[in-house]
Amino acid sequence: MRRVMDGKAYSNSRQPSHGQLKRVAEPVSIFDAASYILENSIWTVTQLELQTLLYLAQMIHLGEYGRPILAARFEAWVYGPVNRTLYDETKRFGADPLIASRIQGSSRTVVARTHKEVLNHVVSNLAGKTGAQLIRITHLEDGAWHKTFDRRFRDKEIPDQLIKDEYIQRVKRMNAKTSQDQ
Repeated sequence: MRRVMDGKAYSNSRQPSHGQLKRVAEPVSIFDAASYILENSIWTVTQLELQTLLYLAQMIHLGEYGRPILAARFEAWVYGPVNRTLYDETKRFGADPLIASRIQGSSRTVVARTHKEVLNHVVSNLAGKTGAQLIRITHLEDGAWHKTFDRRFRDKEIPDQLIKDEYIQRVKRMNAKTSQDQ
């Protein structure tokens, strides 16, 4: 399996053999996943960055495992995908770095291998990026956010299928680029 985001690929060697079904855990609370990211990142993370990191984790998990990692939906807002419930909880921090202990949720409930794998990948490869860099990643032309965003409707939900389709397109582009480079 390959995870692709901003040109970074991750290969998971634990692929099931052909025809074997993947067992995927139930989605976790967005607050539990947020706490996990905040506790495991060596970088400070703002609410905009956290929203984007969680969205990218959702994208990767949908693309790799066919199911969401989060029991949450994202809306297409001006600066990117936003989960309104998380936003309502974190907006009081403004642009200040978030602290896990001040957000409802517990990283201890993130126990599934696929969840930890994806969240660790996001923390390792994307958590150090600025809000502007993360916005460029999520605002990919013909990506899920781009196809859903409409200035007239701030709360337009981004369908999981579009998010998954974007991931698949990213993988195809990266594979094509890798083939050309060889």
